[in-house]
Amino acid sequence: MQLRTTLSLILLLSLAITTNAQNDTNSIDDKQEKNSKKIKSPENYQETEVNFLMNYYDQDGDHSPVTGGQGTEELSNVAPSFVVHIPMDSLSSLDLNFGIDIYSSASTDNIDYFDTHKSSASSSDARAHLNAAYSRQLKNSPNAYSVQAGFSQEYDVSSYNFGGSYSLNSQDQNRSLSLDASYMSDSWTLLYPTELRGTSEANLSDDVRTTLKFGLSYSQVINKRLQVLFSTEVVSQSGLLSTPFHRVFFDDAFAYADNKSELATRSHIERLDDSRIKIPVSMRWSYYLSDFMRLKTFYRFYSDSWGITAHTASIELPMMLSPSFIAAPFFRYHTQTAADDFYEFGTASSSAEFYTSDYDLSDFDSYKVGIGFQYSPIMGISNFKSPFRKNKMAQLKSIGLRTAYYDRSDGLNAWLVSLNLGFTF
Repeated sequence: MQLRTTLSLILLLSLAITTNAQNDTNSIDDKQEKNSKKIKSPENYQETEVNFLMNYYDQDGDHSPVTGGQGTEELSNVAPSFVVHIPMDSLSSLDLNFGIDIYSSASTDNIDYFDTHKSSASSSDARAHLNAAYSRQLKNSPNAYSVQAGFSQEYDVSSYNFGGSYSLNSQDQNRSLSLDASYMSDSWTLLYPTELRGTSEANLSDDVRTTLKFGLSYSQVINKRLQVLFSTEVVSQSGLLSTPFHRVFFDDAFAYADNKSELATRSHIERLDDSRIKIPVSMRWSYYLSDFMRLKTFYRFYSDSWGITAHTASIELPMMLSPSFIAAPFFRYHTQTAADDFYEFGTASSSAEFYTSDYDLSDFDSYKVGIGFQYSPIMGISNFKSPFRKNKMAQLKSIGLRTAYYDRSDGLNAWLVSLNLGFTF
C-alpha cells in the first residue's frame, strides 16, 4: 500500500510539471563544461573523450557471512578503468567502459576457515569487465535510443548482460521520458565451505542467477534554476540468489562459538529463496542557488519480496570556487529493515526453510560523507601529440578527486578514494 501511494504521488507530480526538462547529470556542476564549449570550433565536437578512473576502497568489520555472521570483513579493492566516448557522426556515438577490479579479502580467505592446512589462495582475486553502448538520435526527431552489452569474469563468477533504452524528448530537448530494459546472467562455480564439500549440505541445485530489469524515468526543468527527475524500476531475479560459500550456524551452535573443532560440525550453507522482486522509486532535485553554487538532493524508497524496506537520502553542494575549480561536499543517509530470513550467528532454527547471516540483508542505518574536487581550465591542463590521430593534438582536459567515509551501524566502515583524469583525442 505504501509503495502504491508513492508511485501515485510521483505520477501526479510528473503530470503537473509543464515546462522544460533534461536528465540530471554528474555530481560535479556542468556549468564549467558549458563555459569551455564556448571557445571550441565545430570539429572539436567530434573528438574522442577518454576518462581514466582509479578507485580505491578499503573496509573493515566483524560480521562476515563467510563465517556465519561473525569474523573479519576486512577487504581492499583497487579498480582502474577507462570510459571512452567515441562520436560516430553527428547523430550517433559509441561508449566503452572496461577495466579490472583487484581485491584482497580476509573474509573470502575464510572459505577454508576450518581447514587446518588452509592456504591463502582465495584471499585475493580479480574481476575483468567490458561494457559497450551504442546511442543514436533519430534523424529529424528529438527522440533517441541506445543498445548495450557487457561481460565480466572473475574466479568463480562469469556474467554477461545486454539491454537497451528509448527516450521520448521534447523538440527543445528539455523534457524527457525514458524507458529501459536489461537482462543479466551470472554463472557461478559452486565453491562450498571446505568442511561441507562432498556432504549432503553441498547440494545447491542451480548455478545460474538471472536478473531482468525494467525502468521508467521522467525529467524536467521547472525553471532556470530547478530541474527534477523521477524514476522507478522493477527488478526480477531468479535462480541462485544465495552465495555458495556463505555459512549459517543454527541455534545449537551458539555454545560452541569459541570451539573451532566443534563449530565445524555445525555449519550449514546459506539458503535463500530462488526468486526476488525489487522495486525502487526515486526522485532527484537540482537547484541553482546562485551562478556558482548548486544544491542537489536525492531520495529513494525501496521495497522487495524478501521483506526489506529502505529509505535513502542524499545532499550535495557543488560550488564553483573559480572558473576552473569546483568543490562538491556531499552526505548520504540510508536505513533499512532486515530481510525475513536474516538471522544473527547462532539464532536460526533448523526448521527454517531459508536462512542467511549476511549483514547486507540485516536491519541497519548507514551514512557516507565526503567531498569531490574537479580542476578543469577552459583551455585544458596540458596538450600533447595525439597517439591516435596524425598531426592532431590531444589534451588533458580535467582532473577530479573524490573521497568519502562510510559507516554502518553494525560496525562495518570503509574509505573510498577516486581519481579521474579526463582526456580528449
